[in-house]
Amino acid sequence: MTQRAIETLSEAECFDLIKQEAIGRFVFQDAEGLAALPVNFGVAGHQILFRTDVGSHLREVLDGPVAFEIDHAEGESGKGWSVLIRGSAEEYGLEQVHELSHRTHGAVPHPWAEGVHNIWIVVTPAKVTGRRLAAKYFSPVF
Repeated sequence: MTQRAIETLSEAECFDLIKQEAIGRFVFQDAEGLAALPVNFGVAGHQILFRTDVGSHLREVLDGPVAFEIDHAEGESGKGWSVLIRGSAEEYGLEQVHELSHRTHGAVPHPWAEGVHNIWIVVTPAKVTGRRLAAKYFSPVF
């Protein structure tokens, strides 16, 4: 039987891990229900930021609670981790982007799609949780 060790991560460990990734899922509720969209993201302090375009429906969901999920898995070994950030999101204006970019760890995020993406969405956490899965190992059954 395969046993898995699950470790609960501190908020600091969660942010150390997500700074190593570039793609996460923005989770929100719109008129059709819950949705999760993959986005390239950056980390500014303890805030998550990503860019979208003027026609995006993401701007419409900023009044309600949101979540952001980032994970990492290592194929055959089964090791990995997952971080879930629950909080709120707001649109930052272009006049705020300069200050935001100075707080960003690494490069600012670049959207996948072509076009101008001058709408900056910033997720501010209310709660951060994370788990790490140790490698799979076999425990013989007697």
